[in-house]
Order: sequence, then C-alpha cells, then structure tokens
Amino acid sequence: PKDAIQPLTGIVETDWSPFTFTMNWKFTRKLTPVAFERDEPFCMIFPIRRGLIEQVEPEIRPLAEERDVHAAYTAWAANRKAFNEELKIAESEAQAAKWQKHYFQGVASFGAVPADHRTRLHLKSFRSP
Repeated sequence: PKDAIQPLTGIVETDWSPFTFTMNWKFTRKLTPVAFERDEPFCMIFPIRRGLIEQVEPEIRPLAEERDVHAAYTAWAANRKAFNEELKIAESEAQAAKWQKHYFQGVASFGAVPADHRTRLHLKSFRSP
C-alpha cells in the first residue's frame, strides 16, 4: 500500500512482445507528494494464460438459491461474529488465537477442500542472462 496512490491492473501479452510496458497508477488525493524509495517494490507481476479471463462466465445470483452454500455461509458468518466479539475479551481463546485460520489451514465447514489447496506459492526465480 502506498498513501495517496493506487496501482492499476493491466494485462500485457509478454510472451510474444519485444516491447516495454507501463505501470499505471491512479492518484487518490490531490496535491499529495508520492515517493518510492530505492529498492522499494512498486508493482506485482502476475502471469496468466492468454484467453483465460475471457473463458470466465460471470453471473450474479442470490446466495439463497444454493441452500447448502447459504447455510454454510450463515453458520460461518455467525461463527466469525462470535469470534470477533470474543476478541474484545481480555485473555480469551480468541485473543490467544488472534485469527481463525480456516482458509489458511484448508479447513472447510462446507464441501471439500481441494487436495492441492495451498497458501504459499513456490515460484521460480528470474533467470539472468
């Protein structure tokens, strides 16, 4: 995060292009100086296969249409609310835990967690010429 500026997302086909590309930003507050320090990260490169986004067929539906999913969400929301309330109690189990970690641990109250669930990626380093 950087105060007064927001990075914009763009898709650049780099598998065929010999060209450079720009990192674009939106300033979120007028007349506020923004500086990047030496060696400070300024963008994230996230490779995706060309055409993948166009394959997505988004739709908006009421959550209640899927009774099992709605029930699981309602149970999760109640559990999260109770946990957040318990965080306010000194020396509570919630304060000791700090956060619930269900997603991080791959624990699901609904459906099955994929066998290849991961919370860390093991990426290859850039090759040097």
